[in-house]
Amino acid sequence: MRALLALALTVSIPQMAQAGDWRYCLAPSHAEHKIYMSPPFSATTPMDDAESQFGRLLSRSGVRFDDVQCPRSENETAALTMQQHAVVINRELGNEIINMRWKPSG
Repeated sequence: MRALLALALTVSIPQMAQAGDWRYCLAPSHAEHKIYMSPPFSATTPMDDAESQFGRLLSRSGVRFDDVQCPRSENETAALTMQQHAVVINRELGNEIINMRWKPSG
């Protein structure tokens, strides 16, 4: 239940903010208690494309994950703040954070 609450919070925070210029992507693996996360990046591609690209990277790497989300924020600082908040919550829930070196193409 706490994992679902943390995931809902991670998803709702970017929805509260207006459309922004920065994102980071994350993909939880609830069964493995892991969260795969990209660094923040300038949003130059549509959200669906970024989510698809991150999912393909994880799949090609043999990673099992449940879904991909790429929360939006107004600027790089806000994206970093949101990302760090997600890291703190997930660590408190016992999830391992796996940092992926990745940026969307296009």
